[in-house]
Amino acid sequence: MQGSVNFVRIYHNDINGLNSIWWHKSITKNRKLYICQTTITSILVYGAEVWQIPTTEINKILSTEMGVLRRSAKKSRMERTKNDRIKEIMGVKGQPDITDIIEEKRLQWYGHVKRMPEREYQN
Repeated sequence: MQGSVNFVRIYHNDINGLNSIWWHKSITKNRKLYICQTTITSILVYGAEVWQIPTTEINKILSTEMGVLRRSAKKSRMERTKNDRIKEIMGVKGQPDITDIIEEKRLQWYGHVKRMPEREYQN
């Protein structure tokens, strides 16, 4: 649990370091979404299949993801645009969010461990 807490905190700051990309006017929304899906999602779910994630950390992960989408859509929090509207603008409404991806990875890991012979993981 402690590992996930530090991990999310560290990478939240790194992701915020990419603000110049998220707010850049000449980078298209599709390109920003591609960057988000390839790098940010990878960063946020790295090793998550073995984490015990408390609710507060899940909320931080979701807010980090939403922050990236919000900045990519060029909407500040001061505009009070709803998250569903941001997802609609970015074209990701109805797609799985980061917690769904983490859950999928956990289930894949569980299936992998379940299929392992017992002697391999008893050490």
